[in-house]
Amino acid sequence: MVKMIPVIKSTMLSALVLCCVPVTAAALTGGSVLDNPASSITRQVERNAERLVERAADRRIESRLEEKAGIPEEGLQNLPEVLTINTAEGEKAFNDVLLEDGFRAVERQWLVAGTAEEIKRLDHPGITVLEQKALDGLGMIIARFRVRADMDSLEALRIALPELADRLDRNHTYSPQAGTSSPSGNPLASSGESLCEAPVRIGMIDTSVATDHADFRDARVVEQRFLSIDDAAGELSSVTAHGTAVAGQLVGRRGESGQARLPAATLFNASVFYRRTEDLSGATLGHLLEGLNWLAAQQLSVINISLTGPNNRLLAAAIKNLQKQGTLLVAAVGNDGPTAPPLYPAAYPEVVGVTATSRTGELYRWANRGDQVMFAAHGVEVEVSHPGGGTVTDSGTSLAAPVVAAALACQVNGSDDEMALEALIDQAQDLGEPGRDGLFGFGFLPY
Repeated sequence: MVKMIPVIKSTMLSALVLCCVPVTAAALTGGSVLDNPASSITRQVERNAERLVERAADRRIESRLEEKAGIPEEGLQNLPEVLTINTAEGEKAFNDVLLEDGFRAVERQWLVAGTAEEIKRLDHPGITVLEQKALDGLGMIIARFRVRADMDSLEALRIALPELADRLDRNHTYSPQAGTSSPSGNPLASSGESLCEAPVRIGMIDTSVATDHADFRDARVVEQRFLSIDDAAGELSSVTAHGTAVAGQLVGRRGESGQARLPAATLFNASVFYRRTEDLSGATLGHLLEGLNWLAAQQLSVINISLTGPNNRLLAAAIKNLQKQGTLLVAAVGNDGPTAPPLYPAAYPEVVGVTATSRTGELYRWANRGDQVMFAAHGVEVEVSHPGGGTVTDSGTSLAAPVVAAALACQVNGSDDEMALEALIDQAQDLGEPGRDGLFGFGFLPY
C-alpha cells in the first residue's frame, strides 16, 4: 500500500518558509543539538576544518565560473521579442513573446480557473476559447483562451470579465534553471552514496529523460509527455538534456561507487518542455498544470520542480492544492543573480526553495537570494548525465533542488512531512549569518 502524506501544519509552514528572523534548527525542532551542545560544537569544528582543506578547490571552481561570460540564463535575453514555436511536424503552434515586465508568455493567450458554469462567461466578443480541461488531481477546471490584441491586458480583462478577473492569468512560459554544460573536467569527486534504500515514489516536472543512458540501467522511470497543442496539429518538439541531468541526481548511477541517491525509487516524470532554440527550452503554464495534475494522481511523497518564471494566479492555486493534499514541493530558486527578484514556484510559501553551492558550501555566484531560500545543496560544477551518453559538467540551482528532494523523500518515508523538514533542518550545516538567512536558508545539506 502506498503511504499517503499528511498536510503540513500551517504553523510549521509559516515558521519554515515565511520567517524573516534568523532561527536555529534546534530552536524549531528541540532536537539533539540542544540535548548535547558539546558534541554539536565538536562536529561544527570538524566540518569547518574539512571545508578549509577543500577551499582551494572551490576557489579554482569559482575562477572557472568567472571566466564564463554573463549569467547562465543570459541566452533568454537574446531571444527575439517574438519567437515562433512550431510543432515537431513543422506547423506553427504559437508565438513565444516578451512581455513588458521581462517575462515571456504565449502571445495573447490566457488561462482561467472556475466552474464549468463560470467558464461559460468567456463567450464574449474578442475572446476565443481554445480548450477546456478538468484537472481532477489539482481540483481545478481550467480554460485556455485567446484574446483580441486590444484586450491583451489584465486591465482590459477586468472590464470584460470582472467576475473572473481574480482567477485568470497569462499562459506564461517557464525556463529550466541550469547553466551552460561543458565536457566533464575535474569536478570534485562524488562518493555516489545512496541516501536510502526505501522504495519511495518521487516526481519531477521537467524535460524528457534519456532513459537509455547507461546511468539509468537500473532505474525505474515512468514518463508522461504534455506537449500537445489542441489548436495545432501534432506535438511540440521535446528536449532531453535538462531532465536527464536532474533525473540523474535522483535515480541515476553516479560517483565512484556508481550508486543512485534513490536506488529503489520509482521516478515519475512529467515532460513539459518544448524546444525554443537549439540550446534553450521552455514550458507553457498550460502544460505545466497538466503535468502537475498527472503527478498529483501518482501518490507521491515529493515533487521536484527545477524551473522558474513569474508569479501566476493559476500556478499559485495549483501549488496550494498540492500542498493541501500532503505533497512536499521542492523547487530551484533560480540563477538570475544576487539582485534578482524572487522567482516562482520556489517563492511560494508552500514550496521548499533550494539554492546551489559547491560541494563544500561555497554559494553559487548566480543564485537568487532572499527569504524563499530554505536549503542549500551541491549544484556547482556537478557531473551530470548527458543524453548523448557519458557526462558533462554543469552548474545551477536546478541541480541542487533534486538533492534536497531526494533527502526529503527518504525522511518522509515512514514519517510525516513536518518531521521530515525538521530532520533536514537539524542536519543542515549553518553557513552565513547564524540561523536562517537569505543566502543559504537553514544551511547546507552535504548529500
